[in-house]
Amino acid sequence: MSDLTPEEASALSNFLGSITEYSELEALALITREGLRLAFSAIPGYNLDPDLFSSLSAVVVQSGSDAVAALGYTNMLEVVLRGDNGFIILSAAGRFFLMGASRQIADLGKIVKVFRYYSQEISKRYPIM
Repeated sequence: MSDLTPEEASALSNFLGSITEYSELEALALITREGLRLAFSAIPGYNLDPDLFSSLSAVVVQSGSDAVAALGYTNMLEVVLRGDNGFIILSAAGRFFLMGASRQIADLGKIVKVFRYYSQEISKRYPIM
């Protein structure tokens, strides 16, 4: 995982495992601000290109950051994109971003809560440099 020590990579892996344990996400990625995929997982049968999923995050991060700045707010924390049959959530986690996807719209509130918690925990360990 990028320039992480083995201990840091292991700790991040544990965080990602906890996120999947407490949510019904169909895809989860840990990415850099530039959209570089550090980790990715998806349930079997969820046909999604990991590189496309991760690179989309860079577009969403930039668009979200621009919108937040244009409104005079600071520090974009999360973006939720919802369609008729699914959603994507992108959440700032220190020097990383978490990105998840699911077709279970009813689980959106729970997943947002899980993402907020783990994004804060990851931010504490891996602050923006």
